[in-house]
Amino acid sequence: MSNEDRRLDIQEHATPKQQPISAFAGAQYLMGLQVFVRLATFSTNAIVVRLTGLTAFGVASVRFELLLSTILFLSREGVRNALLRVEGGDDKQKPSAREQRLINAALLPIGTGAVLAGALYAIYGGGGASSVPYYAESLAVYVLAAWIELLVEPLYVLSRARVLFQLQARGDAAAVSARCIVVALALLAGSKDSDGENKFRLLALALGQLGYAVALLISYAWLMRVQLGYPLLSCYKPRRVLVGSTSVYIDQNTRSLAVAFVGQSLVKHILTQGDSMVMTRFADDREMGVYALVSSYASIPARILFLPLEEAARMVFAQSDVPTALHMLTTLAKLQSLLGCISCVFGGLYAPVFLPLIGQSDPAIAHTLSAYFMYLPLLGLNGFLEAFAHTTGTRRQLGWVNAWMVGCSATYIMLSIMMLDSWNMGSLGMVLANMANMSLRICYCCWFAYKWLKAHKQPLPKPSSLAPHPAVILTSSVAAALSTVALSCFTVTTTTARLAVMLLGSVLGLAVLFSIWRFEQPFIRVAMELRSGKVSFDKKSK
Repeated sequence: MSNEDRRLDIQEHATPKQQPISAFAGAQYLMGLQVFVRLATFSTNAIVVRLTGLTAFGVASVRFELLLSTILFLSREGVRNALLRVEGGDDKQKPSAREQRLINAALLPIGTGAVLAGALYAIYGGGGASSVPYYAESLAVYVLAAWIELLVEPLYVLSRARVLFQLQARGDAAAVSARCIVVALALLAGSKDSDGENKFRLLALALGQLGYAVALLISYAWLMRVQLGYPLLSCYKPRRVLVGSTSVYIDQNTRSLAVAFVGQSLVKHILTQGDSMVMTRFADDREMGVYALVSSYASIPARILFLPLEEAARMVFAQSDVPTALHMLTTLAKLQSLLGCISCVFGGLYAPVFLPLIGQSDPAIAHTLSAYFMYLPLLGLNGFLEAFAHTTGTRRQLGWVNAWMVGCSATYIMLSIMMLDSWNMGSLGMVLANMANMSLRICYCCWFAYKWLKAHKQPLPKPSSLAPHPAVILTSSVAAALSTVALSCFTVTTTTARLAVMLLGSVLGLAVLFSIWRFEQPFIRVAMELRSGKVSFDKKSK
């Protein structure tokens, strides 16, 4: 390895400000991906529930998805967050010193994931099986799929370092398509059991996840081989780089950050998957199916908008200056307030009307879905606030963040157990517990942001700059009142009546959107500039 391969003072291709801007400009590819993913998943889940029932869907979507996310999240999330802070641009060496540092660290989740997968398989296998056929086989397939997905990690880290959002979108789209196809083929191959149900109903979902992982690995390998400029196998070969006067695989700073973020990831995993953990222990398979179905439907806007914005926000907050971070904080807060108006009014009120149109008339699903749309604004607000805290906080501050999250987690688990076990509120109770949990987390993140702004001598945002325009609030309130009257006065039991009410909701929705377009032009201009990557943060932040 040449000396230039080991350099740490690599000249950057982009300035620190250009990199965050391009992150938000490229996030549109992730949003486009999420539109495709959510629509494909929505269609697949609707078909799967009709063919397999809520029981098998609940086992796969709660119990097995908890296993999958535990392996993936705990293995890779801490390393991913630490690598966001690896500085230095790429030089002409292949791979460059910076990219070799990324590769070395990105290989860790593969080994860690193998150990974690084996341990969790033993725990799940010995923790009691479901009555659904092929439970043990499906469990093994899910564990294998998790480990195969971890093999993508070096390629994913490099694509993110190069801000290749379009490549990520193509790879993930191919993987989602593969999952849908494999699930459909497996269900078609299954025969009816003694109860008249498809005996492959659980195994089909497991094979779909395996198809997703294999397709993701193949897609990233195929697409990245053109981008890399060096052999693909180099992404799986650890090599030493020079840090100061010492040649190491992973420098001390990256190791320390990774350890801190692993602890943070464990807390965050408990917070984000606490509902699945509680339901796995206290809910039956059908209740899990109801909650999973509602989460799948209602999380469509969250996945389309919140997830790509949160990922791009992490890059902005980690790599930009103070005025830029403040500007992005206020912009995202304003965006969430506008989305909240739409979600609460139209999602919460019209969800029970929409469900029968897709073959779901269970009152438990309708009530839970309405509550979930009320929960979405809190979810989006918390997402970027925690991204801000995690990427700007010092190690001591991150310790306090983790401590608060532990307290939130304990409170949430206590509430959710009471909702399920004592009050028998089922999936609706889980959503209400989530709302209380998210509110506590938002309170602490707001306090963190307040202290951070004071420490950096930045002005506090005015409430009027964060809330919707008064005209937008008025229009949304009128739309909510008219919708409530219409739903209360008319019997919405036939398809024609449901379509008429949905038409009324569409008209009122257009009125709200028009009010946003009319009275929120300053915000829209900033959002469009941000999308194009041409916004001047320095001027906007002053």
